[in-house]
Amino acid sequence: MPDTGSQPIHDIRFLYDLKCPVRDGVKLSTDVYLPRGGGRWPVIFLRTPYETTHGPHIEWACWWARRGYAVVIQDDRGKFESEGVFYAYHDDGPDGHDALEWIAHQPWCDGKIGMSGRSYGGIVQWQLAPYRSPYLTALAPQVIMGDYFGDCHRIGGAVQWALTMAAALTFHTAVAFTQLGATHIFGNQRTYRHLPLVTIDEEVIGRPIPFYRDWFEHGVYDDYWRAINTEAKLHEIDVPVYQQAAWYDPYTASAFRMFNGLRERGYSDRARHNQKIYCIPWTHHIPESSKLGDLDFGPQGYVDLKIEDLRWFDYWLKGIDTGIMDEPPIRLFVMGANEWRFEREWPLARTQWTPFYLHSGGHANTLYGDGTLDPEPPGAEPADRYDYDPQNPVPTLGGNNSTWTLMKFAQDQIFPGPLDQRPLERRDDVLVYTSRVLETDLEVTGPLEVVLYAASSARDTDFTAKLVDVYPDGKAIHLAEGILRARHRASLERVEFLEPGEVTEYRIQLAPTSNLFRVGHRLRLEIASSNFPRFDRNLNTTDPVGFGTQMQVAHQTVLHTGQYPSHILLPLIPRS
Repeated sequence: MPDTGSQPIHDIRFLYDLKCPVRDGVKLSTDVYLPRGGGRWPVIFLRTPYETTHGPHIEWACWWARRGYAVVIQDDRGKFESEGVFYAYHDDGPDGHDALEWIAHQPWCDGKIGMSGRSYGGIVQWQLAPYRSPYLTALAPQVIMGDYFGDCHRIGGAVQWALTMAAALTFHTAVAFTQLGATHIFGNQRTYRHLPLVTIDEEVIGRPIPFYRDWFEHGVYDDYWRAINTEAKLHEIDVPVYQQAAWYDPYTASAFRMFNGLRERGYSDRARHNQKIYCIPWTHHIPESSKLGDLDFGPQGYVDLKIEDLRWFDYWLKGIDTGIMDEPPIRLFVMGANEWRFEREWPLARTQWTPFYLHSGGHANTLYGDGTLDPEPPGAEPADRYDYDPQNPVPTLGGNNSTWTLMKFAQDQIFPGPLDQRPLERRDDVLVYTSRVLETDLEVTGPLEVVLYAASSARDTDFTAKLVDVYPDGKAIHLAEGILRARHRASLERVEFLEPGEVTEYRIQLAPTSNLFRVGHRLRLEIASSNFPRFDRNLNTTDPVGFGTQMQVAHQTVLHTGQYPSHILLPLIPRS
């Protein structure tokens, strides 16, 4: 029988602001929490730009130390008591590797080190993993990506604007903009709408932020971004990894790719055979309850992430049989059914890839229009049209965004998750395609792609897509969204502008999902050209992204005919 795991039986000893040297002589401030009584302990290590003595960090560290782990929390270089200059992402690999060496030679370390942490606390894990420290025993990154260009700052080529702005300002100023009072200078329509994007740093804090400026100077996927792309280095990683993803987080597709990539090309059998991932019905921040947005997933929908990590680290760092390695490698929460399920591969081997096509009589605008969605291919149908005006973008309403914790005290908060989309579906610049009422349950679990055939009057513009679950009472609950910037429709490595009026194929990658559409529900697909401020407004010009200030209206045409069969490709899962 699996063991119940480490128990909270230890008192705690605290070592404040130890100085950890790294290869260039910089000393990093490091706090240590130890079980009292001496001896050597397995280590849980967290690196952070958010201050080691930040309240939640202390609470988290004490939770682990009481259970018989030494806990090490370290300020990134240039942050708080650490020496040096902070530059996002680029120093975390070598600094983290050197810190592992230092920790392993402390008298309280037994030589086994695991790392936990979410968001930036996951970035540091992926950045140091390719260095293959012999002391690094297991990782547990949560809600994070490996590609900082295509999966973070330029999703589909569009700037993930609220996150990019908030991250740069928060990294640079510590946690100042996540506190009460910041609403007057940050997280409001004035800052969201600031142009050009590249100067928001001077607008808010009165000085340039070098790494933020570099994110815009490197406006395509180039060597700057390749150097920090962990997904390209999975063949160099030799450590068991337990990832946590979330259906309403932006980085879930990346997490599954990292999972698959390590299983296929990890450095050794140890890496390839010891990968696990679980996906919860939540968003980027730490779960607070079973309720998110307009849905309650039931008591089984709440997950205590520390307990999952404890099962993982008890096994790898203490040799306790917690049963975790006897389970299949993937655990998913199926929304709608509100149940957990184990799986062995992603996408699921039994997936039935099924296109649902767009149809209309040329008037799919708003939920009151004539847009429909079904598996029958279109024939000779008139196109749908709308105008996209950057001055009046479709606002972000729920969805796969990660900014809520960064902007908790913002004047105009951006809430994530499953919110009712009907307020947006009343806009003329939102095309709405809805299926018939379902007569049997329909499960959609897996990656999602929209193939859209469209034309624009502009040389550059955006197209967005959103999958929605329509309830019998009319509630339209957000499931997954995506965006594609026209200039990057062929590649993130180069720019290719449109010929105005020319029909073009757009392959829009939506966030993956797992949802049971119940009998009486309907599927809905929304097509638009903005989702602001989660993404920046495409100004519909050829100016370099982030540097433009002039706008123009784009006249958009969406086609659905035999020649141009616009559709969403659904991963349908048979249910026994």
